[in-house]
Amino acid sequence: MSPSRLALLLLLALPAPHAIAAQSDVAFPAAVHANRRARLAASLDGSVVLIPGRYLIGAHELPRQDADFWYLTGVESPYAILVIAPDNREVLFLPDSFQFAGAQFPMADSGFRRAVWNRPLRRLVPGPAAVRSTGIAEIYPVDEFAARLPGIVGAARTVHVPLAGDSLYAPAGFARPLTMSQQFAGAVAARLPGVTLRDVRAPVHAMRLVKDSHEIAALRRAADISAQSMRTLMRGVRPGMNDLEAAGILESDWKRRGSPRASFAPILGSGPNSMKFFTVMGENYHAVDHVMNRGDLLFVDYGAAEYMMYTSDLCRTIPVSGTFTPVQRKYYDIVLEAQEAAIAAVRPGVMMLDVIKVAARVFRKHGRERYEDVRVMGADHVWGIMPSPTHYLARDAGIARYNRYGAGVRDIGHHIGLDVTDGRDWGVPLQPGMVITIEPKLYIPEHQIAIMIEDMILVTASGHENLSRGAPKRAVEIEALMRRKE
Repeated sequence: MSPSRLALLLLLALPAPHAIAAQSDVAFPAAVHANRRARLAASLDGSVVLIPGRYLIGAHELPRQDADFWYLTGVESPYAILVIAPDNREVLFLPDSFQFAGAQFPMADSGFRRAVWNRPLRRLVPGPAAVRSTGIAEIYPVDEFAARLPGIVGAARTVHVPLAGDSLYAPAGFARPLTMSQQFAGAVAARLPGVTLRDVRAPVHAMRLVKDSHEIAALRRAADISAQSMRTLMRGVRPGMNDLEAAGILESDWKRRGSPRASFAPILGSGPNSMKFFTVMGENYHAVDHVMNRGDLLFVDYGAAEYMMYTSDLCRTIPVSGTFTPVQRKYYDIVLEAQEAAIAAVRPGVMMLDVIKVAARVFRKHGRERYEDVRVMGADHVWGIMPSPTHYLARDAGIARYNRYGAGVRDIGHHIGLDVTDGRDWGVPLQPGMVITIEPKLYIPEHQIAIMIEDMILVTASGHENLSRGAPKRAVEIEALMRRKE
């Protein structure tokens, strides 16, 4: 049986979105999550694991469970807490049927809190249904967590919890505010004096780098929805359209194809707006807001359909008029050459640094390296070239340090899964089951040219598979599709 047919059968075998009443409406079979918990426990050699779910109270703005918690449980309930204790003991704490529920009026009236129109849509609560759905035998009300915790931990001296690594900003003279993870870790430490706390994120994230067949099937579907929607956008773009309309075309098409929402906020811009890095776009309410002009390029880093909790991330750069200018085509083809060379290098056992260098050599071959020297070009004219030939080839500087959001990285991509950036652990060789993005970029201020071409690449046993290949990326293919306007 071919790998693609096997993946299709696995996808069809997944629970239908509306077929699960007691657990997450996107959860995999309970055995999948149980296997992950067992692997994590074995890797930590008898230590206790505490992983809380996300706050989620009163959240209507695309609420989403904590990825690590969901990876190990498949549970969406707010304020849920997973405990993995020695001797294969698993305990789950859940809210009751009405806890935290609250409509607009009157909040304090317990009678109204139990009204039909004020009940959670789907929620696991302590009881036999939760045991059957999760495969976890011990399930208690979340209000009993503090009282039961010492007895569950017992004689164990090491407890793994999420320890937040990024500090929040506070004005000079003010204490830094605590994240929910930091507050949880502090409360656990106070409840368990003498216990050593260690970060659970590293071992869980290491597990998440290699996807199982269920995850690959979901990622393949998310990528295909995004790819097909990108084709719809290419046929719909025209001068005079606002960038926001383009984002709307994608979002509408995703939903028609079964994606409930986007993996992240829109990263999309034409003309001068395409030159703005996504990390600064969120400062403005109208970040995606420019009327496209003939001759503009439209930068679409918004192939972001989410499917069964799994994300997608692909980018195409297209000419608003339907045809690249000679200058645009020249640089577009350089970026495409860099991307295709990097993708061709992806296979098991290869270090990502070597894949990055393959793309950097393309930029160097075309003489682009000199344009990235800010001391020569100046801040207003320096090109943005990623991956940087100077950094990776001339300096041979290795992988740059980064935080968990990827800020400051100038390489060529990231792992992708439950989170859009599932990590950038490039310290281990590529392995079958990893899914990464390959996304070289080129920013040319003097021409208002911003070009990125991004695909989702699955590392297979024999090489790689482009999960997002359904979105055209050769210039002639894009132009032909835009001319059809069907």
